[in-house]
Amino acid sequence: MYEAEVNADIGMWRDVLSSFDKAVEECSDVDMLVRCLLEDDLWYMPFDSRMKLIEKAKSLGGCSLEFLADYYSFKAAFLDLGKEYDDAVIKLDELFQ
Repeated sequence: MYEAEVNADIGMWRDVLSSFDKAVEECSDVDMLVRCLLEDDLWYMPFDSRMKLIEKAKSLGGCSLEFLADYYSFKAAFLDLGKEYDDAVIKLDELFQ
């Protein structure tokens, strides 16, 4: 019985995240995307969904200081060491100077 409940919950979450990802793909309102990111200030959103959201907002021209600080902080916190990580750390330092 318990396993069936867990499987139902997992299926529900997959549906929710799939709907969210589809909404992000279809959205072209940069202000809405940035607001969604900034509302998730504790980074509760799953990594893949948040990455899609931040990259979409950035590609549409998200450029406020608050957005860029969140963008580069998230990338610096979660990317593996390498050029993209180094670039994020440098940009983050530049923002706060």
